[in-house]
Amino acid sequence: MDINVLFKILTVLNFLALFGSIFFMYKMGKLGSKTLRTYLSIITVAYVVGFLYSEYYFINHGFFNESDSFALIVVTVSIHMLVIVLYVITQFIRYFSQEDEKNNIFESKYNNATYKKAILSKIELGTPFNIIKVKIINHRKLIDVSSESQFSKMLSFSVLELKKTLKDSHLEFYHDSREIIIIGYSTDREEIKRLAYMVYEALILPIEMKKQNILLQPVIGCAISSSDVESSEVLLKQVDIACYKAKKLGVILDFYRSTYSESIYEEAYILNRLINAIPNNEFKLFYQPIVNSIDQTVHGYEALIRWPQSDGSMIPPDKFISIAETNNYIKGITQWVVKQVSHDIAAFKRENIHPLVHVNVSTLDLHDEDLYKLLFTLVTNKQLEPSDVILEVTESALMSDVDTAYLMLSKLSELGFYISIDDFGTGYSSLSLLRVLSFNQIKIDQSFIRNMAIGNSDYAIVASTIYLAHSLGCNVVAEGVENFDLFDELKDLGCDYIQGYCISKPKEFTEILHWSLKQVEINKQTAIA
Repeated sequence: MDINVLFKILTVLNFLALFGSIFFMYKMGKLGSKTLRTYLSIITVAYVVGFLYSEYYFINHGFFNESDSFALIVVTVSIHMLVIVLYVITQFIRYFSQEDEKNNIFESKYNNATYKKAILSKIELGTPFNIIKVKIINHRKLIDVSSESQFSKMLSFSVLELKKTLKDSHLEFYHDSREIIIIGYSTDREEIKRLAYMVYEALILPIEMKKQNILLQPVIGCAISSSDVESSEVLLKQVDIACYKAKKLGVILDFYRSTYSESIYEEAYILNRLINAIPNNEFKLFYQPIVNSIDQTVHGYEALIRWPQSDGSMIPPDKFISIAETNNYIKGITQWVVKQVSHDIAAFKRENIHPLVHVNVSTLDLHDEDLYKLLFTLVTNKQLEPSDVILEVTESALMSDVDTAYLMLSKLSELGFYISIDDFGTGYSSLSLLRVLSFNQIKIDQSFIRNMAIGNSDYAIVASTIYLAHSLGCNVVAEGVENFDLFDELKDLGCDYIQGYCISKPKEFTEILHWSLKQVEINKQTAIA
C-alpha cells in the first residue's frame, strides 16, 4: 500500500477518534464525575497532539525514504494504541466514579460506624443539627420483583437525583438498601419539614426498572439534636421511633417527641410478653351475652379475649391486639380463640345450653388459609358446628383488600359459617361493602348507639341502618347499650338483638355459664307464669 494512502487513512482515524472522544466526554460529563471528565480531556489532548504531530511531520519532512515512513507509521499507531489504552482505563474510572458519586459516602458501602462517627463529632462540638431518616417500607416487595442488587442500584440512583434536587452542599447523605440518612444543620422544625417534604416528593417519582415504572414508598422520621443527647445511638433511636410512628399513623413524616419513648417502651414490653403469652396460657376468654330484643332470651355471646396480669391488672385488648397485628402474632391469637371457643361450646352443650358464639376475625386472618384450615379441621372432626359460630369482621379489615376478603368469606360461608360485619358505619365504604359482599348480620357500632339520645343524626343513622339491613335480609345487633331506655328505643326501631352492660358485662367462662343457667331457670319460671 502506498505510504501516502496509509497516512491519509490514519489521519481520518485520528479525526474520528477525536470527535468520538469529545462525544464521550459530553455524555459522561452529564453524569457529574469530575475524575471521568479529566481523563476524557487527557484523551482528547492526546488525539490533538498526535494529529498535529502527524501533519507537522508530513509537511516538513515528506516521505523521502522508507525509514522515515516507517517512523511515521510507528508514531501514529503508538498514539492510537495509547488512546485505546486510556479509553479502557476510563471505563474502569467511569464505573468506580459513578458508584462513589451515587453512594456519596466515605466508603463504597453503607457503614454504620461512618455516619455514627459523623453524628458523634457534631455532638462533641456542640454543633446544632438534625437527622432525617427515610425508610423504604415496600423494599421487600421491590426486591422480590427485581433483586437485592437491582434495588440497591435503584436507591443509589434515587439518592443521586435527590442530591441534585436539593442542591445543598452542607447536607450529608448515607444509605443502604432500604433507608437513607440525611444530616443537616438546621434546627428550625418548619425548615426541616420543608426539606423532608422535598425529599419525599423526589423519592416518589417513578423509576424505570426492567421496562416497568417502580414506585418507592418512603416514610420519614425527623429528630433534632439537643444538649441532653450525648451519643449518636440516642439520636438515631429517636429518629427511628419517629419513622415507626409515621408508618403506624399512616403519615408521610413525623418528628420525634419525648412522649413517644414511653409508648415505644410500653409496646416493646407488650411485644416481649406476647411471644410467650400463648405457650404460658396467659390469655382468657370472657363472654358477653347478646339477647333477643323482644323477650330478652339469650341469643348468643361475643367471645372477648382478655390478658390478666399477675398483679391483678389487665393489658387492654386495644393495646395488645394492634401490636399483635403489626408483628404478625394475631393469627396465633385468633387460632387460640377459635380452639378455646370450640372447647367452651362443648362445655355449654354438656349443660344443655346451645350458644351462638361471635368470634372476631382480624384482617390478617382473611389474607391466608390458616384460619380456614383450622375451622375446616374442627368441623370435619366434629369438634365444632358451623351453626354454633358467627365470624365477626370489621369494616377496616374488609376494605384493606376487598377481593381477598370476598374469596375467604365465600369459602367460610360455604363451610357453613355465618358472617357478621362489625362496627358498621365507622368506615368510609359501608354501603359499597354491602353491595359487594354477602353478610348475615350487621352490628351497629356503639358510638352511634350511645349518642342516639342526644343526636338526631345518630338516631337517623341507626334507624336507617336497621331498615337497610332488614331489606338486605340481615339481622341487626346493637352493641354498647348501657341502659333500658336505649334498649326499649332500639326495640321500637326493630333492632333484633341487644348487647351491652344493661344486660351483662363480659364474664369469665365459669361466671357466664352460671349466669346462663340462671337465665334458663328465669325463662322457665316466666313461661310457667
